Amino acid sequence: MNIGNTRARIIRSIGLVLLAGTAALSLHGALPRSEAVASGKAAPQERETAAPLAAEAGQRAEAKRRKSVYTLILAGMDEVSGNTDTILIGRVDAAERRIDLVSIPRDTYVNRDWEVRKINCVYTAAKNAGEDGLEALRTAMRDLCGFDADCCVVLDLNTVEEAIDLMGGVYFDVPFDMDYEDAAQDLSIHIPKGYQCLNGEQCVQICRYRKNYVNGDLDRISLQHDFLGAAARQFISLGAIPNLARVVQMTASSADSDLSPANIAFFLRCAIQCRAEDIHFGTMPNRPADAGGLSYTFAEKDEWLALLNDALDPFNVPITEENLNLVYIENGLFRSTSGTICGESYLYRK
Repeated sequence: MNIGNTRARIIRSIGLVLLAGTAALSLHGALPRSEAVASGKAAPQERETAAPLAAEAGQRAEAKRRKSVYTLILAGMDEVSGNTDTILIGRVDAAERRIDLVSIPRDTYVNRDWEVRKINCVYTAAKNAGEDGLEALRTAMRDLCGFDADCCVVLDLNTVEEAIDLMGGVYFDVPFDMDYEDAAQDLSIHIPKGYQCLNGEQCVQICRYRKNYVNGDLDRISLQHDFLGAAARQFISLGAIPNLARVVQMTASSADSDLSPANIAFFLRCAIQCRAEDIHFGTMPNRPADAGGLSYTFAEKDEWLALLNDALDPFNVPITEENLNLVYIENGLFRSTSGTICGESYLYRK
C-alpha cells in the first residue's frame, strides 16, 4: 500500500506535527548545527526490542535495523479531557531524506483488561497510577505496530497556541462559518468563513471543531489535514519561522519527552533536508465497532500491515501479524493476532 494513497485523515491538533514537522522544514540556520549533530552522533539510540522477524520459505531471518532510520511517537494532550487525542507514529529516514507520519485514531482498541481500552487513555491512566506515561504509551504502540519506537514526545495544546502566536499565526481558507459551543470541552468557537490569518487559539479551535460534519471524524480529519498542509506551505515559502528559537525553547521545556536537546536538533536537521513532497501523512486503516458499551476503532489488519511495512518499518524484514498484539474484526467476529483477547467477554457486552 502506498502511503500517498491512504491520505492521512487523523490529526486532531496540529501541535506536534506543526512543530516537529512543518516548523522544522523551514529552519535554516536558526539553531546551531553542532559537530555532533552534523556527524550524526546526536541521533537517538535505536531500540531493538520487539524487532519483527520474517518468515519466508520456512526460514526465519533475524531482523536488523535499517541504517539511519529512526522511529518516534508524537502525541498531543487535550488538557480538558486529559487524553492524548492526537497520536502519530513516525519514521525518519535520514539517509533518504524522507519522513512518514501515520495517525492512530484516538478510539483505537488496545488489548488490555481495562474498563476503557482506548489508546488515547493509556498515557494519562499510567500517569494517574504513578507510572511512566511515556513507557506505557510506547508499549501500547508496540503492540499496534510490531516494533518499539526509538523515542516518544507528548505535548499539550496550550503550548501549541503559544507557539503559533510566536510564529505570527497561520493563513488558512476556512471552508465554512464555524460556530460551536461546548462547555464540557471548554470550547467556544466563532470563526467566519474565508481566507484569513488565524492566531494560536483559532488554529487549535479549527482542529477541535466537531459540529455539522456529515461523516463525523472523517470530515473533521480531512479539514485538519487541509489546515496542516496550508501551514506547511506557508512556512516553507517563507524559508524561516519567526521567533523559532523561542518556539523551540518553549516546546522543549514543556514537553514530556525522552529526547535530549541534541536529539531534537538532529531531527530538525533531518526535516530541513527534506522537500515538502518528501513528508508523507497516513492513517491506520480502521473500522468502528462498539464494545463494552463504548465506541471503538479497530485496525483493518491486512491493510494496516501493508501500511506498516510501506511507511514505518525500521527493519530490513517485513512486520507480520505475529509481531502484533492487535484485536481486529474478521467475518463479524473479534480476533487477536496474539491468540489472546484480554477480558474477551467485554467485547460482547451490551
